[in-house]
Amino acid sequence: MASPLALQGTPTPAESAQCRAVQQIEIVLPDGTALRVSEAVGTAALRRVLAALRG
Repeated sequence: MASPLALQGTPTPAESAQCRAVQQIEIVLPDGTALRVSEAVGTAALRRVLAALRG
């Protein structure tokens, strides 16, 4: 059986390209807090995160 480390290699070029293809949105709040999220973040999830940051 292969060790767990043997199963974790460096990403293939295709995997690396896929990771880079994900777009991110950066939101900077008035207090300077910066939030970076995937473009695929759901509206409800983003609202919950922003509500938590606002207190």
